[in-house]
Amino acid sequence: MARLGIDASSVAPEGKGIDRVQRGTVRSLAALGAHELVVFARHPEELPEVRAVVIRERLSVSWQQWGLPRAVRYHRLDAVLTWTERLPVLGQGRYVVWLFEPPLHRIRLNRQVGAGVRQRGSDLVTRALWKRSLRRAALVLTGSRATAEAIREIAPARPLYPGLDPRFAPGPGREGRYVLHLASPDLRDDSGTAIAAARNAGARLVVAGRYDGAVPEGVELLGRVSDDELVALYRGAAAFLDTSLYEGFGYQALEAMACGTPVVASATTSLPEIVGDAGLLCPPRDADAFAEALQRVLGDGALADRLRARGLERARQFTWDRTARALAEAVDEVVG
Repeated sequence: MARLGIDASSVAPEGKGIDRVQRGTVRSLAALGAHELVVFARHPEELPEVRAVVIRERLSVSWQQWGLPRAVRYHRLDAVLTWTERLPVLGQGRYVVWLFEPPLHRIRLNRQVGAGVRQRGSDLVTRALWKRSLRRAALVLTGSRATAEAIREIAPARPLYPGLDPRFAPGPGREGRYVLHLASPDLRDDSGTAIAAARNAGARLVVAGRYDGAVPEGVELLGRVSDDELVALYRGAAAFLDTSLYEGFGYQALEAMACGTPVVASATTSLPEIVGDAGLLCPPRDADAFAEALQRVLGDGALADRLRARGLERARQFTWDRTARALAEAVDEVVG
């Protein structure tokens, strides 16, 4: 049985995004039992399914450049599954990289928002290493076909969708008729367009997450919510509005569909391939188009019911068991 190292360095209390992916990966591969797992984490208490090795390096780049190759040698790993685009420059090891988006978009965004010296230094390291890392990897997986296409000229990649937490499912939700939008400090959420679209559509908008702009009348800002609260918000919403400008994998749209909520989303990057015909897609930044789509969903019960049914059917395809089996096959291919 091959010994597989899993770089779960992004798992953290109340983590989102890649934290969800790493948790699901560890849980599903442990349940599958196809390989002997050695999991590395900064917060091992968050991964009760395994006995994780604690990452001592405080800086991510230190862990990636020195900790990972040392772990390969000490634990005699046959392969390592990681989500970093900064593989170690020195040392041996077979690395399977699961990339959800090219880093250049994130680097440009950090510049735009005036990131601190430490983040800018980290971005310089990323810019210097990421292409070389992908070419060095034994195998590159991507979270979507859109990401695979974005790096096509740098390295061949195989799309692999993550699974979905089973908590996201139909059931009792928050009461009231509202449109739900999730915001964050990431400017690509384009929450200003979501607010304008809801206003133009005459819809009540509930915004979960952090939004630092002006909040007009008719918009309810909840701030950060727990996963249980998020599930209830998805379930109760008359529609979910995703105005994102860039998504390596459209998790929020998928979670909404899994809860039986009609989706209105941007027709960009991975969102069209995740949503398919289970939602209405609009040009990014086009508040009028989003408003028109919202009016259609909110005013046409038959359309909303069709989108709910299609969304539930589509969401059922994204299981962690399926993802774990594909990951296991990829590892076996690399180990040979």
